[in-house]
Amino acid sequence: MAGCLSAAPALAELYKWTDAEGVVYYTSDLASIPPTFRDTATLLSTPQARPAPAATNEPTALRVTPGAPIIAEARLNGVPLTLIVDTGADRTVIAPEVIARAGLGDQTGRPIQVVGITGVSTATLVTIPILEVAGARIGPLVVIAHALPPTLRATRADGSSETSPGSVDGLLGRDVLDAFTLSVDTASGRATLTLR
Repeated sequence: MAGCLSAAPALAELYKWTDAEGVVYYTSDLASIPPTFRDTATLLSTPQARPAPAATNEPTALRVTPGAPIIAEARLNGVPLTLIVDTGADRTVIAPEVIARAGLGDQTGRPIQVVGITGVSTATLVTIPILEVAGARIGPLVVIAHALPPTLRATRADGSSETSPGSVDGLLGRDVLDAFTLSVDTASGRATLTLR
């Protein structure tokens, strides 16, 4: 599934505004707010990153299973996520129930149309403060909150915590992957992410 919108700058200022019908919006572009509502827009404080170990350019190994998608582990607000590496997706996609599990479900977002190989669907753009991937902290980040097909969300029948290709929380898109070099060696069955 590939989002149709280009990625927002990773460290842009973020504004919140409410229209005449009470709908709350978030944007990083002050000029995109209608002039009538621009004076009431609130500049949100940029989330401050927790101290992290110094970033290194050491590659992070990704989970590769023959015949299955490449899997990346991530954290959203301290909650672990399992994401399929999707170089065809413009934006990262996270299931709404996972965003809620991370304590960020109270946000209102902007509805959008998502175009993928299965057709067109309605989803919501939401802003998450920080997504931790491969030792990097990326955010604030505008992601697509979209319910994943049951075949992707299904858990293993044996109840194990081992993630199979059918139990993921979303897709890791180019908005995050652009911060890394993705190396895939199909002969050895290895894939790595290295921070640029």
